[in-house]
Amino acid sequence: MSSLLPLFLKLGGRAVLVVGAGEIASRKVEELLGVGAVVTVVSPAVAPPIAEAARQGRLRLVERAFERGDVDGAWLVVACTGDTDVQRGVAAACDAARVFCVAVDDPSNASAYFGSVLRRPPVVVAMSSSGEAPALTRLMREVFEAALPPASWVEAAKALREAWKRDGTPMSARFPALLRALGAESRRDDAPVDDVPDDEQRGRG
Repeated sequence: MSSLLPLFLKLGGRAVLVVGAGEIASRKVEELLGVGAVVTVVSPAVAPPIAEAARQGRLRLVERAFERGDVDGAWLVVACTGDTDVQRGVAAACDAARVFCVAVDDPSNASAYFGSVLRRPPVVVAMSSSGEAPALTRLMREVFEAALPPASWVEAAKALREAWKRDGTPMSARFPALLRALGAESRRDDAPVDDVPDDEQRGRG
């Protein structure tokens, strides 16, 4: 398998086609709607969650079998039908239209993959096994979740970045400064409340 390029997509307001409307498709649809994608689902059989989302006007539902022209205008296609022949047809249509295809649990027909995602805004961590060991990526996600720093670290890093931009701090000096600042932040987070200065205690109240 060729090497993968990790990439984050801005799908807000952009058309995404989902082929299939079962349990797995329902989860993928919710992920896509959660980032603002304009979702069309094509499937002759429809699971209740997708039917309900269509009734609410959250997506467009086409209740029929997939047709090659369905991929036209899509920025991304997600195929999760469980039918090898249909998956292959979707992948071929995507290749012809130069659209990336996420073929769920079907690496041979995929040109893109969903990773296991951990979100702690603004930090987003995504992991992938190239579709070959999804259970492993879920385990890795749990490990990384325990290791991610608290939100206070993110705020400290954001404040530092603004100061660096304002002061013209060279790149070579930024990483050591970040380590020092986060070390101080960690000690502050770990300190008993009685050890925190009164003004900070009032700020936390």
